[in-house]
Amino acid sequence: MMNSKNNFFPNWLIVLTVVLIAVPSLADGTKPKRGTVLWQYETGDQIKSSPAIGPNENVYVGSMDHKLYAFSGKTGEKLWEFRTGDEVNSSPTIIGKKLVCFGSLDGSFYAVDAKTGLKRWQFRTGGGIYSSPALGSDGTVFFGSQDNKLYALNGETGKKRWQFAARGTIDSSPAISADGTVYFGSYDKHFYAVNGATGKLKWASDIGDLVYSSPAIGADGKVYIGSHNGKVYAFDAKSGRQHWHCETSSPVASSFSVDVDGTVFGGSLVNGKILAISGANGKIRWQLKTANRVNSTPAIGADGTIYAGSWDGHLYAIDSMTGQMIWKFKAEGSIYPSPVLANDGTLYLASWDKKVYAIATDSPGPAKSSWPMRGQNAQHTSRIQLKSK
Repeated sequence: MMNSKNNFFPNWLIVLTVVLIAVPSLADGTKPKRGTVLWQYETGDQIKSSPAIGPNENVYVGSMDHKLYAFSGKTGEKLWEFRTGDEVNSSPTIIGKKLVCFGSLDGSFYAVDAKTGLKRWQFRTGGGIYSSPALGSDGTVFFGSQDNKLYALNGETGKKRWQFAARGTIDSSPAISADGTVYFGSYDKHFYAVNGATGKLKWASDIGDLVYSSPAIGADGKVYIGSHNGKVYAFDAKSGRQHWHCETSSPVASSFSVDVDGTVFGGSLVNGKILAISGANGKIRWQLKTANRVNSTPAIGADGTIYAGSWDGHLYAIDSMTGQMIWKFKAEGSIYPSPVLANDGTLYLASWDKKVYAIATDSPGPAKSSWPMRGQNAQHTSRIQLKSK
């Protein structure tokens, strides 16, 4: 793979190449074959951030080159880039139609204009920020920091509303239930539920090992989380009572997605498996072995296809019922980030090969479930949606 820093091609030719990759999938109006790369863009370093889709179908993603990027979702044209003081591993969240918010390992949390990339506000914490933000129904933004605190900020102004102190690093990204409760894990081995309005503790559970995984919330009132002790847990979202735990025999850093039938999808590290777990009883329905670790949170298509990445460099498309692989896509580096599935079925993916990809699928969009992908939706608000009556 050619390093972009040493690339001998002129910049105008690189840009032209990106455009030409995108044109064939759009020119004749036909739907491209699944697994086709519609466009790709190479950033300056590896990518751990998961892409988010915002206004006008623009795509936003952070890179270890210290930048947040904005692209046209249709063409892959870079719209702007915003530089921070360190790696951007936090996945961005879209606030309404105007702001993109995210954290950096420089210890700051940023909100930038979605259209221009200009900074709107900045909030400084006492540690690096790996956690990705969640957005409350009232516009409050929640995120964790390596200073052991969970923060709640006014999404429009960046003013702090409250903070909650754990006893360990919070790299876990929070999730928000319909009643406003905020759930997250910590390296102090606890899984927490706090009142989103006040920051007061509602309940906490010691689950025996550090928690890097981020929670997902089911339509049945369960909240799911993984731990480095190799277990996946299902808790009652209101009471904190443990419904079940599932043994995976490998540390779990992946977060989870939840299908319409309550099946929970995630991954495990050392044994490199993509897992389907019954949300009702915690039994493993199927597991697909990959050639390396799985951090990526699966995205669920409305046609029942599951999309998940592996450190082996493959994106796997899997039948949700049987666990059989349908097709796979090979990147040039490990796929650590989680894919995001757009309403038109385009899958956006990033990799340690420094690239952001737009890939065609057969799915007509994401599943109509409580938690069909990382961050609940393509905007990564990480908040369960109330069903309209």
